[in-house]
Amino acid sequence: MKIFLLLITFLVSAVSATAEPINEMCPVTPDEPAESWITTEYEGETIGFCCKSCLRKFNANPEAYLENLQVSPSAHRVEGDAVHGDSANVKASGEDSHRADGHGHADESVSTTGEESEGHDHSTDHGSEDGASPNWLVLLGKLHVLAVHLPIALLPLAGVLEGLGMMRKSPALFFAARTNFVVGSIMAIIAASLGWIAAGQSNYSGDLADILFLHRWLGVSVTAFAALGLAMLLPAVRGHAGALRFYRIIIFLLVLLVPVAAHFGGSLIYGIDYLF
Repeated sequence: MKIFLLLITFLVSAVSATAEPINEMCPVTPDEPAESWITTEYEGETIGFCCKSCLRKFNANPEAYLENLQVSPSAHRVEGDAVHGDSANVKASGEDSHRADGHGHADESVSTTGEESEGHDHSTDHGSEDGASPNWLVLLGKLHVLAVHLPIALLPLAGVLEGLGMMRKSPALFFAARTNFVVGSIMAIIAASLGWIAAGQSNYSGDLADILFLHRWLGVSVTAFAALGLAMLLPAVRGHAGALRFYRIIIFLLVLLVPVAAHFGGSLIYGIDYLF
């Protein structure tokens, strides 16, 4: 019970500790207000964005958008070589700000109208305000990122420990493996539920929509196998040879399946080519 309470306290404090963005308007699409839950860290400051599409574009080339930052009155200045202006504020450019090159011409990577030449589709990236999720549902979706790290770590570890236990005939290793598997499986069920909520609030398009599809259903597969493994574990512990064999097939399969599902989740955040 104490462990459960500590976990809840950690989750709540982790969410509440998220820094507020220094800007009020999105630096990529300057005529759109920034959302407090779509942020990135740059030069020690939290930058907010109107949608995840803008977040990805900023991460790909942050210097191109720094001049479009509009900070709140109490915010600190974002430090960086590409930022121009005095030491108190970042230069705001919601209407006519341009990033000039060495010849004084406007940089085409930033549009002064707030609409990008790359094609910022608001109907896809933002969705309808009428269909916006309530705050508590948004919070649950955010908790997916916190919850998913436990099954990512514990389920493969359980498979490794089970294999070592088979080689060494060690009851202690079997106990450790199965403890990790039980906790990891329960957290996988929780993480998959929260992930489904998060996916329902996302607005990915193109290749990222395909990656989301793969990540979602691989996550569901991991959860289904984990639940099936839990069902096999009790008869396996009681000496049922068939159940033990089936449990081990599942646990070793998850050693491969979990990292693949996690890879596609990382691709949603850091981009398709984040590994190479």
